[in-house]
Amino acid sequence: MSIYVTSDLHGYPLKKLQNKLEEIEFGFNDHLYILGDCIDRGTDGMQLIRWIMAQPNVTLLLGNHEAMLLDNRFLFDGDSIPSVLDLKGEQRNTYCVWTSNGGYETIDSMRQFSDAQIKHIFRFLEKVPFYKEIDVSGVKYILTHSGLGSFTEDKPLFEYSRFDLVWTRPSLNTRYYEDGRKVIFGHTPTVLFGPEYKGKPLFTDTWINIDVGAGIGMNPVLLRLDDLRVFYF
Repeated sequence: MSIYVTSDLHGYPLKKLQNKLEEIEFGFNDHLYILGDCIDRGTDGMQLIRWIMAQPNVTLLLGNHEAMLLDNRFLFDGDSIPSVLDLKGEQRNTYCVWTSNGGYETIDSMRQFSDAQIKHIFRFLEKVPFYKEIDVSGVKYILTHSGLGSFTEDKPLFEYSRFDLVWTRPSLNTRYYEDGRKVIFGHTPTVLFGPEYKGKPLFTDTWINIDVGAGIGMNPVLLRLDDLRVFYF
């Protein structure tokens, strides 16, 4: 059994992900954690979500883009999706935040689904966790979408806010647990930490960032936690 993580697929073609999993011989006894942001920007976001929903050995964590979809579920309550001109107040603001971050692709994808399918998707997303704690080869990993905002070493994970877990942006100087636990996250493309990190994961002694920029035109990676081997697409 091997454990893999990836993040921030942002509508990356599902077929390419499936081909890579087949290439690395990902099997029923293996497990893949996707650390949020499957949707928006690319065209296959909802296909990725529906595929994940059908996989017993794939776990999605909530990213800020899935959180924005949940915040905009009112768009799908009627017979048709309203335009921004039909919205007022907080609903208009919520819609504008999402669409300015690539939400149009997801809205267009949702149009093809029936009301029952849309409700099923939202029921699934409502139960998606913000974090996971796992142990692989004797190392304890904490998986989140964006890291741990307002971090203190003695704070229980359940006390972190949604913002802390899906919107925070660590710096290169950020340090997490000194007891050997490692935090793995995405959200901030590694190239933003410096051009030397473009297209590859960023490893420090307390955290690993695996968002290598699929949302900005690059290919994602898979990281196998058993031996920290990186698989490039």
